[in-house]
Amino acid sequence: MKEWVIKPMHVAHVNLNVTDLDRAIRFYTDILGCRVAFHYEGAVAWLSFGQYRDGVGGLGEGFHDIALFKVPHPAPEDHRKRAGMNHVALRLRNPEEVDHAVDVLQSKGIKILKGPLTHKEDRDRYLYFEDPDGNMIELVASTVEGWPEKYLRE
Repeated sequence: MKEWVIKPMHVAHVNLNVTDLDRAIRFYTDILGCRVAFHYEGAVAWLSFGQYRDGVGGLGEGFHDIALFKVPHPAPEDHRKRAGMNHVALRLRNPEEVDHAVDVLQSKGIKILKGPLTHKEDRDRYLYFEDPDGNMIELVASTVEGWPEKYLRE
């Protein structure tokens, strides 16, 4: 008898710890264009990329892509050398959007950590930067012709 395997369809959301919830909400809405789906003042905010209808949100309808949880302590200095989440990758429509994001980020005073470059492994165009709490974010876009339609299962 074949053993059953869990097969996720995609990543539903990412939860990030932040020390200043209001600052984090401003960053994710002003820089990345997220919308607040639901918010417990001073505790947690659920954000979406704007794909849901206006008016969707609240208890039972807090559809989200990123959640921001307020925590009392910042990440330790060596957090990049510990087990845990390394970064969040957000997919853009095309490589030109990744390249243009450099100008947008720099105009807001956000330092680019790496990129824009192209990964040799998957040929994604990418760049890395951090949110105000040091959570690393990667913006990526495929350079592969016909991606993703040509490569998805039927």
